[in-house]
Amino acid sequence: TLGTARDEPVHTVRRTRVSHGRPVAAELLYVPSASVPDLTAIDAPSGAARARAVLRELRRGEVERRESAVELGSAGAEDAKELDRLPGAPVLVVTTRYLAEGRTAALSVATYRADTCRLTFGDSGDVEIHHGPQSRAS
Repeated sequence: TLGTARDEPVHTVRRTRVSHGRPVAAELLYVPSASVPDLTAIDAPSGAARARAVLRELRRGEVERRESAVELGSAGAEDAKELDRLPGAPVLVVTTRYLAEGRTAALSVATYRADTCRLTFGDSGDVEIHHGPQSRAS
């Protein structure tokens, strides 16, 4: 959960990540209005311009840490279409919670094509996502 009050508006940004001209991830980013207080002054009511404004304002904030979880899943209809896969295709779902001042500043749910990415985990617990040709274990 985002940990925000029920009546607090949340900005939702949907984007597709592309590598070498191929879609590799579909991401939904949820940003509580309190995380981007200067957004009200931006003259971008909706669409791609509003999404860019939300992301720009979020980057200005002080994100103290992030928590990530990775799970295997199956592509739903909307993600499958965005990722050029059939519904039910295997995917990796990475959920990342960005924390600032003891509250959730943003929540990202990114669905990655399992055939185009490799995840590595560092000692700090950070997840790195690499795109490109995959090597298969035999």
